[in-house]
Amino acid sequence: MNIKQLQRQFSDTLLYKNDQIAEQIKPKKAFTSNELLQIYRNNFVMGVTEALSATYQHTLSLVGETFFNTVARGFILSHPPKENNMMTYGDGFSEYLHDLEQLKALPYVAEMARFEWLLEQTTNTKLQTLALDFQQLKSIPTEQLENISFQIATQVSIFSSKQNIQHLYRMIIHKQIQETDLNQICYLALKKQENFSVELILLSEAEFLLLQQIMQQKRMGQIAPQSLLEALPQLLEKDLFYGFTLINA
Repeated sequence: MNIKQLQRQFSDTLLYKNDQIAEQIKPKKAFTSNELLQIYRNNFVMGVTEALSATYQHTLSLVGETFFNTVARGFILSHPPKENNMMTYGDGFSEYLHDLEQLKALPYVAEMARFEWLLEQTTNTKLQTLALDFQQLKSIPTEQLENISFQIATQVSIFSSKQNIQHLYRMIIHKQIQETDLNQICYLALKKQENFSVELILLSEAEFLLLQQIMQQKRMGQIAPQSLLEALPQLLEKDLFYGFTLINA
């Protein structure tokens, strides 16, 4: 057996797919080969669970450590890490939570997990320090305005939910949990700051929908005039753009 086959077999064994690797484990005085194998399995699951709990710390606080560890174990075994970098692990956890029967009556739990994953990804993006040049924008001839395509900084992400996740998030981080109706639509922009914190910017539905179209690199002439009228001035004030390009039709 070559090293790659051995590594694959060990990986499968950690995920409870087989016990073949136990034959390769030498027993020690206090433990049999199978007992050592179970220790390796437990350590693996515990280590990955710690990584998940760091990313989804507010989701954990909503469901409690015991429940979180149980569902994390199920997620890890069905969606194991594909690389050693735990910073990139956890995508899909919110969908896993969404499908759990125990959480059907608590939709905000899966939505908080979805928000936390986006928050983590936004935190890890590179900062673009360029700012939108308003003087250059003003110099564009009127007949060319429809060919403008605004550019959104890489450190900006957008989020929407049928649950008021922004309000829930604020309650959790300020430790002011109280009974509230979370069945309210929430639109947010997440913007990484120079100090590596992430600013949450409330958006209207019109602002969110316009940002979506701009992220699709649509020219102003491809967007409904009413949408631009309702939301573009407000978005410019919120400092989410870092530049623009003129695209010849």
